[in-house]
Amino acid sequence: MFKRTLVPLVVCSELTYLNASFQPPSNGIIHAAINEFNPQALLSPHPKPGWQQNAEKVRQLIARYINADSTSITLMRDTTEGLNNFIRSISFKPGDNVVILDSEDPNHAYGWMALRAMGLEVRQVPTIPESLETGKVVAANAEAFAPFVNDRTRAIGLSSIMFHSGQKNDVKEICNVYRPRGIHVLVDMTQQVGFAPVDVTDLNVSAAAFGFHKDTSPPVVGYGAVSNVRGDLLVPSDPIIYHPNARRFEHLNVSLVSCAAARRRFEFYPDVMGPENVQEHLKSLVDALRNACKALGIKIVGPEDREHHAPHLYILDLHGAKWMEHLTAHKVYVTLYRLGNWALTTVLQSGIDAGIPLK
Repeated sequence: MFKRTLVPLVVCSELTYLNASFQPPSNGIIHAAINEFNPQALLSPHPKPGWQQNAEKVRQLIARYINADSTSITLMRDTTEGLNNFIRSISFKPGDNVVILDSEDPNHAYGWMALRAMGLEVRQVPTIPESLETGKVVAANAEAFAPFVNDRTRAIGLSSIMFHSGQKNDVKEICNVYRPRGIHVLVDMTQQVGFAPVDVTDLNVSAAAFGFHKDTSPPVVGYGAVSNVRGDLLVPSDPIIYHPNARRFEHLNVSLVSCAAARRRFEFYPDVMGPENVQEHLKSLVDALRNACKALGIKIVGPEDREHHAPHLYILDLHGAKWMEHLTAHKVYVTLYRLGNWALTTVLQSGIDAGIPLK
């Protein structure tokens, strides 16, 4: 099992780090991969072929983890670039629409919003008003999108796990209901990859934030996207033939240092830690957190059952600067979200004892 000593930041007995969904600390495995990469860049006369082999290995390791063919994996800079490549690749006519939740991650939502100037309607499912009225946040399923989908809907965009509440949306049901109708489902899996098992084949997604299936011409075209390139690097006037798979979305020069780190991660995480083990360990921790918070009278935002809540992302319904000051003073590192923040029960009790209001 993963040892805490591999993450120096959390080994410190004075620090309680509860901020992993916002900015997870690095670890010794990644640090070692980068330390191995840097001397190669500094001293080796020709390290690039080895780095490129790393990239291919990463493609295979990620494909194994998410249960996909390696040809469907595109290596990109980050999730935002991956989402936008798919968003900019779907064909639509003015008046067509896409549907997203009103609480969707801004990096995803703005990708669709930017196409409104070209005639695409972006429909937002209003979940925030109901959650404010009822005090409950529920996971989205196919029924939630139904009133907003029609014969001009081209795509549904959503996060598998919502960053602001920890709700785990029913991606599989949404895909199985709408994809047979010719509606793409684009899924941001940032908050799921690395914390739980992922099977994109079973989920039946059109695309995830880091992977694509065959589609139209890529929105950004370079040497890496084209299959009929010449070895001498001259560009003929022949018609462009794109790679028949996800390679058409890839730049030739991917982030090779990222690939070096990613290879170490995906060699270690699936085989040594095990996604199922990680998920169950996290859920057992939050079970204890949920019970302790209930005893303190502190509400946890999001669905109450395990199935529809992220294994790692729990938001406590605590607001106000005094709570942040109290937590920081006790070396508990959290992030303030719209619906509340992270915290630790022993420190929470001391805050309550100090008279800090829960609302």
